[in-house]
Amino acid sequence: MLSQMKIHILMKNTNKFILLFFLLFAMSFISCENEPVDPDFLVEVPSSCDKPSLFTVSSFINGNSVRIDWDKTSGEAWEIQYGIAGFTLGTGTSVNFTISSNTISGLVEGNAYEFYIRTKCSDNTYSAWVGPVAPGSISSECNSPTEVTAVRSQNDTSVATVAWLFDGTESTWQVEYGAAGFTIGTGISLFTYSPSATVNNLIENVSYDFYVRSNCGSTQSSNWVGPINIAAIGAPSTDSFSALVNGLTFVVSSTNPLNVNPNALHNGVSSINIIASDDNNNQIDINIDNDVVVGTAYFNTDPLTDKFRFIYFEPVPIEFQTDTNGSITIIERTATRIKGTFYFSAINPSQPLELRNITEGSFDVAIP
Repeated sequence: MLSQMKIHILMKNTNKFILLFFLLFAMSFISCENEPVDPDFLVEVPSSCDKPSLFTVSSFINGNSVRIDWDKTSGEAWEIQYGIAGFTLGTGTSVNFTISSNTISGLVEGNAYEFYIRTKCSDNTYSAWVGPVAPGSISSECNSPTEVTAVRSQNDTSVATVAWLFDGTESTWQVEYGAAGFTIGTGISLFTYSPSATVNNLIENVSYDFYVRSNCGSTQSSNWVGPINIAAIGAPSTDSFSALVNGLTFVVSSTNPLNVNPNALHNGVSSINIIASDDNNNQIDINIDNDVVVGTAYFNTDPLTDKFRFIYFEPVPIEFQTDTNGSITIIERTATRIKGTFYFSAINPSQPLELRNITEGSFDVAIP
């Protein structure tokens, strides 16, 4: 009798254990999509994942729903988080959206809500949050910086200046940099209240990538712009020169390399002279004053005051000189390298109607 009682108790306890196990197992599969999210899982890591734009939240529909709309070109999956106005990101309710999603229900019309959205590019990669947006309103745009440049100092190669333009009301920016090829979020970040930043302690023989984005509030940033590369000092030559001459590719001769003279003169001003030749002995000759400003586009206005001079040669010899349709922009300039873009038209002095249109020109050369 005692043995039977022991067996009965053992079976009863075993059944309870099995029941408890299945309950816990089943609970692990219950969706928590609309439950508050642990803030630790919502820490934003800077990334190149594009944030959504044109984020709008409709007024209440039937007293308990809102329609969510946004520009769906930033990805294929998004996360919406919402809560009572003023809530902290990570403590709200999170909902996963796809391209076909557009409604959030179960709201209380008398409550003041705020909504945020971000692009989900992978399981661990998200864009910056966009928001907050209240029902019946649209997010304000946070514009990305433009014309970003990064230049090593000519006097101290451990220092670089990063600069950019902006076209909105942005007043703070974030710069992130690291060795060329680094992943955004793993580099060194700095913040600035002006559209430029000075970076120190760079290593001379290391190439660096730079990214910049605008900050428009504690929860809103623009997309990253970059990478903008600074070459290592003393790195193997990667000189390049290209252009189209009347639509045909100008190919630099393999037996007649680029000629760069850092001690040239142009209108009596110290300049850099770059001469490129092709296999037919055609030449593009460029003189660039040493006081040109990086990022500035210069145009032909007066041969006596222009900051540059172009000449195109064809053998005979015939010298094709520039007319007033030329322009040059220096993209990067250090003590050891110059990089830029250009275009111009050249005329035959003896036959003014004979033109050579040099377009899509670019150069990236070491300064000896």
